[in-house]
Amino acid sequence: MTTRSRHGTLECARHNGRSATTRLLAPLLLSVGLCVMAAPLVSSPAAAQQVLVLVQGQPITSFDVAQRIKLAQLTERRSLSQKQALDDLVNEKLKIATAQRYGITADTDEVNKLFASMASRGGRTPDQLTQALGTSGLSAATLKEKMRADYVWNNYVRGRYSSVTTIRDSDVFAALETKGEDLTKAQRTTEYTVRQIVLVVSRTAPDASRAQRMAEANALRKRFTDCESGVTDARSLKETVVRDPVIRTSADMSAPLRKIMDEIPVGQTTAPEVTRAGIEMVAICSRREIIGESAQKREVKQELQTKQFDALSKRLLDEARKSAMIQYR
Repeated sequence: MTTRSRHGTLECARHNGRSATTRLLAPLLLSVGLCVMAAPLVSSPAAAQQVLVLVQGQPITSFDVAQRIKLAQLTERRSLSQKQALDDLVNEKLKIATAQRYGITADTDEVNKLFASMASRGGRTPDQLTQALGTSGLSAATLKEKMRADYVWNNYVRGRYSSVTTIRDSDVFAALETKGEDLTKAQRTTEYTVRQIVLVVSRTAPDASRAQRMAEANALRKRFTDCESGVTDARSLKETVVRDPVIRTSADMSAPLRKIMDEIPVGQTTAPEVTRAGIEMVAICSRREIIGESAQKREVKQELQTKQFDALSKRLLDEARKSAMIQYR
């Protein structure tokens, strides 16, 4: 049970069920550098080690709270109060402890792999990310502990989710009607046959060479009126690769991409884009409507699943708090 101090217990912060660490770290990883966004929150070493709460015997100090506030500033660009940060840390301890009781853990090697993967997506090594965090006064251990909590908790909730929740088609159709969607169209999707065309450019090529290849790509696009003759034309260009046909459906595409794919006439290509491989564009060889789950139906279904997952996550965390020993100092 929860032990209450004279200040009372803290309210449970809402957990979103998805991988919060991955979502929130994107701005941090893409930034050129990290900067200190607030003055130091700890005034002295003694204050830094003051124990504020014991969760199942595990201490949370004022230093931990200061680090969590700084992490929120760097990753979410928002300011947490001392109360909010402390509550987040209490939840974090509960998530790890609860998942562990069900045999769900993440050892040091697993957490380090998650950390390394995150660093790689930002174009850094783990050491570089650790150094960048340290420059801003943030310990890599703070981030890793949050990653551990998110990882084990999501796995725990996901295991419970599959057995207690379900999304019926009637629920999806009701939500679609609320959104004003055509239910007939919700049962159909668009199928595209596409071919990727790459005008290869070396990464070390001078700007002039890249500009020349872009001009070639634009000229090819103007001549491209059908896939049969257009592909033959593309293959006649030097250092140009034409991929095999690929079938994709609108349900698997983002809304902006679906818009582009629907606006381009069959037999023509998308506008050339600069990529790591060179200059790329996609030829739309065919487009047809088939029976299947539409993008709108899939999106609504995912929204309903997320809401159910979030609700279950919150309920399980509330249950964990009620049965835990939480001592506020």
